[in-house]
Amino acid sequence: MSTNSPQIARKVPPGRIDRARFDSATFPSVIELPIRFDDLDVLWHVNNVAIIALLQEARVQFNRAISSLALPDGMRTVVGAMTVEYGGELTYPGLVEISSGIVAIGRTSYTFGQMIRQNGKGAVYSQITMVVTNTNGSAAIPDGVRSAIERDCMIKD
Repeated sequence: MSTNSPQIARKVPPGRIDRARFDSATFPSVIELPIRFDDLDVLWHVNNVAIIALLQEARVQFNRAISSLALPDGMRTVVGAMTVEYGGELTYPGLVEISSGIVAIGRTSYTFGQMIRQNGKGAVYSQITMVVTNTNGSAAIPDGVRSAIERDCMIKD
C-alpha cells in the first residue's frame, strides 16, 4: 500500500462543529481557569450551565485583552446564537484550558470558536455568534473593528 495516498476530506454534518479543525487550530487566546466545587452537579461532573459560564469568562477576557475590539459609544454586542457540543466530561478538582478565537465574520456579526481542554483532551466545543447592535437593532461591524478581528483574532488552521 502506498503511503502517498490522498487524504479523504472529512465531512462535518450541517449544524455541527468541526471538532478536528478546533483540535488542530491555533487560537489567538488561551487561558486557564480552575474548576470550582460549585461547578459540579449531582453526578459529580461539571454542570453544563457552569461550562457556559466558563466559555463566557474566556470571551470576556478575550475582548478585554484586545482593545481594538472596543465598539464606538452606542454600540454593543449580544449573543445571537450558541452551539455547544460535549465531547467529554470535565471533572473536579482541576484546571481547564479554554481556547478562543473568531472563526467567521459577517456584515453585522462574528462567530467565536471556543474549546475547553482538560488534561490535554478536548472536552467542549462551541461556536457563539455575537451580533453588533445599536439603538435601532443590528448594525454593521465598524471597519476598524473588522480590521482588528481579521488581523488579531482569527483562528489559524
